[in-house]
Amino acid sequence: MEIATQLLSWYDQNARPLPWRGNHDPYIIWVSEIIFQQTRIEQGTGYYLRFVARFPTLASLASADEDEVLRLWQGLGYYSRARNMLYTARLIQDQMGGKFPDVFDSIRTLKGIGDYTASCIASICFNQVHAAVDGNVYRVLSRLFAEFLPIDSPAGKRRFKQLAQELISADRPGDFNEAMMDLGATICKPRLPMCPDCPLKDFCRAHKMMRETEFPLKKPAKKNAGSILNYFLVQTGDQILIRKRQGKGIWEGMYELPMLEGDLDQDSLVAECRELWGITADSPSEIYRIKHQLSHKNLDIRFYSLRNAGYKPDETTLLSVTKEEISSYPFPKPLADFLETLPTD
Repeated sequence: MEIATQLLSWYDQNARPLPWRGNHDPYIIWVSEIIFQQTRIEQGTGYYLRFVARFPTLASLASADEDEVLRLWQGLGYYSRARNMLYTARLIQDQMGGKFPDVFDSIRTLKGIGDYTASCIASICFNQVHAAVDGNVYRVLSRLFAEFLPIDSPAGKRRFKQLAQELISADRPGDFNEAMMDLGATICKPRLPMCPDCPLKDFCRAHKMMRETEFPLKKPAKKNAGSILNYFLVQTGDQILIRKRQGKGIWEGMYELPMLEGDLDQDSLVAECRELWGITADSPSEIYRIKHQLSHKNLDIRFYSLRNAGYKPDETTLLSVTKEEISSYPFPKPLADFLETLPTD
């Protein structure tokens, strides 16, 4: 198709020099795609380089400790991505002889790998004709076809996948997918598209209508829910109490300070600390407060110092660690930022 020919000709001259480009190892492509699902290239490249330096092969990741993986992931957010990668690496190593699946349908069944990531791996590594549709590609397609279906609706996702599959080059499917991503990232930008430089401008219906910035469409956004998280800094000398988060939810498997959720008065905070962890203290003093936005929730995070605190360490619930040891544990970014403000002796 002429669109694919024009796009690939542009890509051959303008492809971004990304560190994983030209690599056909499915493990490397998998790592890069998972890291950059929710992270901009300029923010995530350092994380990618550190991750593959520490875990250069699937086998090295499969043998890793979860805390170390989460520690390397700290600051990227969406920590379930890291846990799923570790789970899947171990599964491939233990049940598939360490060989990454080479067929789209098999790749798609792996935990943490959706249609987009499976399409990237299948096309880039194994030259299979599967179109990969991410945020950049949605934008390119919606403008190219002036498609008014919301990109985040089930019907819209089916429609854009169909359009991409119709356009993809059968000879160079991996390059086509990467070219579409590059076009969206560098030319077909959200607010200021560089239409005069676009290799597809003669095919673009939105450009002909002079309505480029009206696309893509999304469903009306839902208002984010909010939560209040109360964290307690309990120190004795150089020792600080921390705990590992249990169960499902945000920051699963990460470490944190003792925490209570909700808009609680001081008496309730003291009573709950005593009941849950055996921590006795005078009234808490708020020492730090930040707002932290997640994709689905806004967090009001409050940090308290507990005066005259006493406790009996319970290794099954709370850990007592030194300030120097803190850096070896994976914390969510807002907690890591707070802990970095603490003075060291």
